[in-house]
Amino acid sequence: MAFDDGPHLKSDLANFNQNSKYIPKISLIGVVCRGIQLLHVSNGMIQVDGIDSTQEILKMYGTNPYKNEIRLIMIDSPTLGGFNLPNPFEIYEKTKIPIILLPDKKPKTLMSEIYSKVFPEREEQIEVLKKLPKLESLIVSINQDPKISREIFFHAIGITKNEIIDLLNHLSEYCAIPEPLRLAHIIASSYVSSTK
Repeated sequence: MAFDDGPHLKSDLANFNQNSKYIPKISLIGVVCRGIQLLHVSNGMIQVDGIDSTQEILKMYGTNPYKNEIRLIMIDSPTLGGFNLPNPFEIYEKTKIPIILLPDKKPKTLMSEIYSKVFPEREEQIEVLKKLPKLESLIVSINQDPKISREIFFHAIGITKNEIIDLLNHLSEYCAIPEPLRLAHIIASSYVSSTK
């Protein structure tokens, strides 16, 4: 199952306030594939810069009609909706399913340092970022055209690098991003943020 967030405005990040009546929300899309075949799409909602993405992912996983077929959870980067941090350790503990976090590129600064400057009071979330496994990388070739390749980066929980290599070789059909995550990104990008 792959998760990606819908687009949000930069002004949503600046206006976020837990005590405000205006708490912007965006769609969180969950895609389930069998190999590269699309089986199901789920749509949840998370707060921009909030702290509710862990529970929303667990809810979307728990209510998915293909729950028993899900063997891997992929999340687009360590944070969603700005700085809404899903806790991959909690998700893994409650689902017993391996987790891969796939940032678009290698960050120049540690995410925990960036996050702690923006939300210094969120000690639990900062600790999660500090505990993330080392960022790994792989060169992935595209099945449709093996001459095309790209370096991808990931944090992995509950799965080895060798197992990830096998998965990516199978799932990287049209680009280096695994097909379920590519589909989640395409679908999520069509949604707009909400103020509900």
